[in-house]
Amino acid sequence: MNTKLNIAAPLGALAALTLAGCAANTPGQQAATGSGVMASATAAPSERACFRVSGIRGQKIVDRSTVLFRTSVGRQDVFRMDMRNACLSTASSDPLVLIPAGGSDVVCDRLDLDVKVATPIGATPCLIQEVRKLTVAEVAALPNDQRP
Repeated sequence: MNTKLNIAAPLGALAALTLAGCAANTPGQQAATGSGVMASATAAPSERACFRVSGIRGQKIVDRSTVLFRTSVGRQDVFRMDMRNACLSTASSDPLVLIPAGGSDVVCDRLDLDVKVATPIGATPCLIQEVRKLTVAEVAALPNDQRP
C-alpha cells in the first residue's frame, strides 16, 4: 500500500497565516523617535520596546551579570540586559563589544545582539538572558552609581 500525503494544502495555509501576520504589523504601527528608541505607537509600558545600538549614549555594568544602557539624550530611556553567565567585569575597564545580529542594529530581543567583553588576551562571550526597557519608576529608583 503506497500512501501519499498532501502537504501542499497545509503549507499553503501556513504561508497565508504568516503573510497575514506580517501584514497586521505594518510600518505605521512602529514609531521611531529621534532618541533611537522604537516602540509600538500604542504600546503599553509592559510591551516590548526596542533600541538601536547606534543610539546608545551610555552604559553601566552593575554586576557580573547585568548592564544598563542609556539610549537617548534624556535619562529616562534605559534598557537592562541580564546575562546568563557571569561574563561582565565591574573591576576593570574592559570594553563591551556589541555586534548586532541579522543585519540591523535594532535590538528588541536577546537574539538580536551578540555581546563580548574585550580583554588583552581575547574576547569573552556573554550569553544574554533578557533585554527590557526599564519603567520611569525603575529609572528614578536607580542609585546614582548605577546610572548609565
